[in-house]
Amino acid sequence: MNAPHKDIDKIIPFGEFLRGFINQRYITATDIARILRERGIFVFNQDKDYMVPIMQNLLLSPAEFDKVRDSFSEKEDNEKKFSREITWAKNAKIFDPELLFVSLDEVMRTKLPTCKLRKPVSFVQLDNNPNHIIASFELERHDMNKSWYEQTNLFHGSIEFINDNGKGHVRITHTAPETKDLAEEILNIQVKRYKQKGTIPLEVTPKKILFSEFTNETRFIFFYRLTTHLQNDIFSCENIKDISIKPEEDYVLPEGISWMNRMKKILISGDSLDKTFFMSEKSYHSSLVLWNIEAVFSFDYKGEKGTITICLGFPDYNKKMHNAEFEITIRSLNIKNRLTSKAKKTLESKLLSEMDKQKSLVYSNFIEYLNNQKK
Repeated sequence: MNAPHKDIDKIIPFGEFLRGFINQRYITATDIARILRERGIFVFNQDKDYMVPIMQNLLLSPAEFDKVRDSFSEKEDNEKKFSREITWAKNAKIFDPELLFVSLDEVMRTKLPTCKLRKPVSFVQLDNNPNHIIASFELERHDMNKSWYEQTNLFHGSIEFINDNGKGHVRITHTAPETKDLAEEILNIQVKRYKQKGTIPLEVTPKKILFSEFTNETRFIFFYRLTTHLQNDIFSCENIKDISIKPEEDYVLPEGISWMNRMKKILISGDSLDKTFFMSEKSYHSSLVLWNIEAVFSFDYKGEKGTITICLGFPDYNKKMHNAEFEITIRSLNIKNRLTSKAKKTLESKLLSEMDKQKSLVYSNFIEYLNNQKK
């Protein structure tokens, strides 16, 4: 998220400095129109394209600029989650007082030189559960190449170690490439330390869910199980609204989808896309590469109800291809009850974790299904 400039209380920008600031998406046309109206300036066309040039030619009072700053305020970036399976030694105790603090001075100096940690990273029990520990962290990034109001950004992340009756998971939450990289470093450090104490067997490596694990056909099955075939009390899939798909290279496509031959990537938006012919017709699946789905779910979680749009898939597929790792992200959240921004953000994070749990369950069952198919 953008953090206020360190001298924001000492300056009142004008001209080009003000134009860039108020052109940000966080500051709406309504915000600008209100300030102009209080100045006695009424604009018939209330688009930002018309109002920003007027505003930038004014010298704002401190009180007026404070109103603009309130609209800008700090805005959180969307959380993304992915998890990996891990095997613990028998009777493992993952809450170990000797392994709670993580020293990251060398990592920050060599791997993330433009960032600094806002506070030390240390693991704590989640909900007083010694088999579920979490370390949260916040990075402050400085980029002098950006505009004055964008030079400092704050990003948060976390990493969890879970031992669920012998089934092990590592869950990583990140909001930027830097927090993802830092979580990976923490994971490597902690796994190494756990191995030294015998908590994790030496031969164990946290297992990723990679694009390459699936054939074109089984990837369709996996996505269907994660959306329209979920079996739980929290989520119910209402609609698949976006898919990312392309024809397999060097394949002769079936006649029904031969029109895709010259297309390298197809992004399709709409309603009930799972019922379209190229999704529902199994004979097409071996010829199609599917790597991303956006679906709308209704939810009922601890008294809160509403709808949530979740992106499921391999977001780095275009860069990493078969090494892309599975992630989930919330695109939007609509709640029936009115909540504060903080409460809404907490609920969003909880729902994302619950969906990650469903993903782990579906994946475990799916691997069992694939193994049975080979017999």
